Amino acid sequence: MLIIRNEDFDRLWDTSMEWGSDWAAQDGRFDPPVSYGWKRAYWFELSYANLMFARMFLDIQGHPYEIASDEAGGWVLLTDYVSQEVKV
Repeated sequence: MLIIRNEDFDRLWDTSMEWGSDWAAQDGRFDPPVSYGWKRAYWFELSYANLMFARMFLDIQGHPYEIASDEAGGWVLLTDYVSQEVKV
C-alpha cells in the first residue's frame, strides 16, 4: 500500500489559498459547480496524477473534499484540510 505523508501532500499541489464565499463572484468558472463553505483550495495546474495522489491522501486521512476543473487551467481541490505548508 502506498503511504502519502503530510509533507508529500505539500509537494503535490501548485497553488493554495483560503476559500470561501468571496469566490462566489467567480461562479461558473468551475465544472462542476463548487461549494463555497470549504477552508482551503489547492490547485493542480499541470498534473492530474498529483491531484489523484492528493485525493488518495485525503481519503486515507478521512478528510472530505470536492474536485472541479478550473477554466483558468487545471483542477481545484477544495477541502477543510490545511496543509502544513500553509501559515495560518
